[in-house]
Amino acid sequence: MAVLVIASQRDIAAQNIANEMIRTRNFLPVPGTNNLFQQSGIFLKLVDSDGIFTDKVDVAKIDSVIFASRHRSESGEPTLTVHWTGNPSSRADFGGKPKSLSFTEPTRLRSALLAFDRARSYHSLNYAVSLEATHHGPTELGVPTLFVEIGSGEREWNDPLAVSAASEAVWNAATAPVHGKPAVGFGGGHYCNKQCVSLRSGGYAFSHILSKYFFDEYDEEIISMAFKRTLGERCHTAIIDWKGIRGSERRKLIETLTRMQIDIIRV
Repeated sequence: MAVLVIASQRDIAAQNIANEMIRTRNFLPVPGTNNLFQQSGIFLKLVDSDGIFTDKVDVAKIDSVIFASRHRSESGEPTLTVHWTGNPSSRADFGGKPKSLSFTEPTRLRSALLAFDRARSYHSLNYAVSLEATHHGPTELGVPTLFVEIGSGEREWNDPLAVSAASEAVWNAATAPVHGKPAVGFGGGHYCNKQCVSLRSGGYAFSHILSKYFFDEYDEEIISMAFKRTLGERCHTAIIDWKGIRGSERRKLIETLTRMQIDIIRV
C-alpha cells in the first residue's frame, strides 16, 4: 500500500519532522516533481497550505495519508499526540466539512501511539503521550487521514528528541501497523485518557473517538459513519468512557449502539 506523509511548509514542527525523515530514512526526490520525496512505497510531500486546510494531495494512487504536524494547547504542556480527522458537529472552523469524518485505519494509529511511548521511555522525554478525540480537517481526502503531532509550543516543535520521536511515530504508522481489536471511542474530554488505557492495556486499536462535546449535537448518522469509515477488520465495538458522558446522553448512545448491534465496553 502507498502511504503519503504530508508536511506543511507553514508549520515548523512539520518541517522539522520531514527533514528528520529525509535524513534518517533516506528519502529521495521523485524526478520531475516539486517537493515530493520517496522511500519505497512511502511518499513525503511538502505543501504550501496549512495541514488542516490541505484538501487535495495531487499524488496518484495513495491508500493512506499521515500528516506530520504541530499541536497547540492552552496549557502549553509538552505533548505528543495522535488522532484522526473529522468534524462531528455542524461547525468546521478548522478545515474539512461539517458533519463529516475521515476514513480510518486503526492499526496505524495504534502503531504511532506505541512508537511515541517507546520514544518517551528511550529518551526519558518529559512529554505526555495521548490520543486526541477526532477533530479538524481535512475530511474529504477519501483515504484514512491521521495526524501525528508535537506540542505545545515553539520549544517543543524545535526539540530534537521530540522531532525524532515524531519521525519514528510517522514512519511506524506508515510502514508497520500494529494489530489490535478495532473500536470507536465515546466520551471523555479532548485528551482521551480512558481510550489510551484501552489501547495500551486492552489491545484495542482506535478508529474515531467522539468526545463528550459530540453530545451537544448528538447525531446517529455520525455514529454510523464512524463505524462505516473504519477500514480493515470489521469494527463492531464501542469503548465508552462511562463517567465521561452524562447519564441521559449515555442512555441515548447505548440505545443507538444496541440498535446497530455494536458490542459495548465500559471503561
